[in-house]
Amino acid sequence: MTTFKTIKVSTALWMIGVMLIAGCQSVNPTTSNIAQEVLKPSFCVVEPPPVDENGKPMPVDLDDKLSMELRVFFDKDSAEIKEQYTPELNKIIEFADRCPNLTFFVQGHTSEIEQESINDKTLPFKDSSQIMDFIPLSNARAQSIKDYLVNLDLSAHRIRTFDCSADNPIAPNDTEEGARMNQRVFGWISARDRYDHILLDCREF
Repeated sequence: MTTFKTIKVSTALWMIGVMLIAGCQSVNPTTSNIAQEVLKPSFCVVEPPPVDENGKPMPVDLDDKLSMELRVFFDKDSAEIKEQYTPELNKIIEFADRCPNLTFFVQGHTSEIEQESINDKTLPFKDSSQIMDFIPLSNARAQSIKDYLVNLDLSAHRIRTFDCSADNPIAPNDTEEGARMNQRVFGWISARDRYDHILLDCREF
């Protein structure tokens, strides 16, 4: 009798296991993907504000929440955007579309090694009127990012560009690796300037 009860319990557990597995397999990828698309936000989403001990919403500065950073590194003496950074630039466009009140700040930087060699040298660059002009390398890097975003329909008036030259290094300039880290553009999209302390040595253009 004990053996028979054991067999019945084992059989019941086996049947429950089969039902659970079947239930898991019933969720197909197509349905899941559709759900994700439907739930994808079409507007700027922020976390709900914190509440005090009485359950009342507390004031919060949303500017810090509504932001996204970008870092693009360049070859020496070049302002050409590498293909590997285009996905990140495209994310900026998506974020800007959902948050139309935000501004994109773009800082162009050079390494000291570059800066020493280009103080008396400038790069050819076409402006909006397609006239060949000559501008500093750090300026050209920021401008190349702006042009890429404008070509993807981000309004030019929402982009502020800054020429920072070699004044704000993020790595030592006495090594080749460190110099490559400084050959960069740093940008962020936000409702306000979150990095005003960095922009003290930069020139807006």
